[in-house]
Amino acid sequence: MLRNPFILGLCAPIYQLVATIAITNDFLMMAIFILCTLGLLGAYVNDFPLLNTLYMNEIAHKTAVSSLLGMLLGFVLFLAFGTGGNEGTDGGMVSAGGKFMATWAILSLPAYPLMVFLVHGVNKRDLDAEEVIRKTKKKNRSGPPIMKRDGF
Repeated sequence: MLRNPFILGLCAPIYQLVATIAITNDFLMMAIFILCTLGLLGAYVNDFPLLNTLYMNEIAHKTAVSSLLGMLLGFVLFLAFGTGGNEGTDGGMVSAGGKFMATWAILSLPAYPLMVFLVHGVNKRDLDAEEVIRKTKKKNRSGPPIMKRDGF
């Protein structure tokens, strides 16, 4: 399997491309995209397998984390340097494609290095041993927690 962090780091800009489409179209689409990304994080935290291997689930989780942090940092950069107080105008000389590419670049520039860093950390871990530990813990938790009946 290909585990090069620089190649797998490209998952974040590709995911940010979908985010850019959502952001440039409508605020509601952006909110739905962010909620779906939070759903990816929730599925990972609850050990719900979205993909068929643990490594692929880890990469999906790291992509979601890096894209959310990339969006956060991108929006902070946009608010700090982008607006300039001319919100009522028609947008100046920047075309729609230029705005799309600028939005994608602002979102992807912080997300790619973070994704490379996170994938490098995943590659250092022994995921097979972690999977065995998770399965034994899940097997030991066979039912809901109830009171011990010895106390009655």
